[in-house]
Amino acid sequence: NVSASIADPITILTQKAIDRKINHGVLIDERDVPVNENYISLLKTQSGITVLAKSKWFNAVHVRGSEINIKALTGLSFVTSIDFADKSLNLKQVQQKKESKLETAFTSFTYGNALNQIQMIKGDQLHLANYTGNGMTIAVLDAGFTNVHLMASFKRLRDAGHILDDYDFVNRDDDVYTNTLSSHGTWVLSTMAGYVENDYVGTAPDASYYLFITEDDASENPVEESYWVEAVERADSLGVDIINTSLGYTTFDNPNYSYTASDMNGNTAFITRGANMAFEKGMLLVNSAGNDGNNSWEIVGAPADAA
Repeated sequence: NVSASIADPITILTQKAIDRKINHGVLIDERDVPVNENYISLLKTQSGITVLAKSKWFNAVHVRGSEINIKALTGLSFVTSIDFADKSLNLKQVQQKKESKLETAFTSFTYGNALNQIQMIKGDQLHLANYTGNGMTIAVLDAGFTNVHLMASFKRLRDAGHILDDYDFVNRDDDVYTNTLSSHGTWVLSTMAGYVENDYVGTAPDASYYLFITEDDASENPVEESYWVEAVERADSLGVDIINTSLGYTTFDNPNYSYTASDMNGNTAFITRGANMAFEKGMLLVNSAGNDGNNSWEIVGAPADAA
């Protein structure tokens, strides 16, 4: 139903998403159409296969299983290719194929403890010019938003109804406040949305926010890249303007999955390719560089390597 979905995009996107795409001259195409759920259901019935994430932009799913069981999936008519997280298995695959030929904005704030940081980036001047985030939608992708639903510093945000929704892509539930191993997302959100009268003001106190967990703080595994891409796709369909991510990926617990510095070329990592596509879709992506300048990695991590 790809053609029908593109012809009637409100069936797959919110009106805000459609309006944003029109505003930026972004075409609605087959990448906006969700993955065929019948295919996913069939994959779930395959021996030894667990489906962990999906991506409409790449028309792909992230699965886990043994090498033998994963390779068996090529026997399904709708599976065109397999990309192993263990790159050495991909090399084997290529060789085998060759051989077989195959609200109101407040403009004057008392910043208190936040004064120094907001003056450094001239955010106070933006606020005076009425740029406080009003009318903008930001999706924050992180590891956990502990107590955001209770903390007084987010009461203004909650009272305004500006936390639009939340979701934990790792645990597949909507508890991003208590069922988490990390408060990192809370800290990141506070720099934008935190507000304590006469003591602290974030950079975008009047913006609206989606809070998504994509990072599994208990381990480092490539599936976290897939969670991130899936979350960004959802953000796109919801009409989000800005993606904020203070995460990055370089090496994994299993060294066979790890990237090398030369892979940080803007087109290799799955999460980076997803970031490039998100930009094509009309969203602004703000990502941490990685804080790795003084260690052996030295350069940015994915997806910060995206152009």
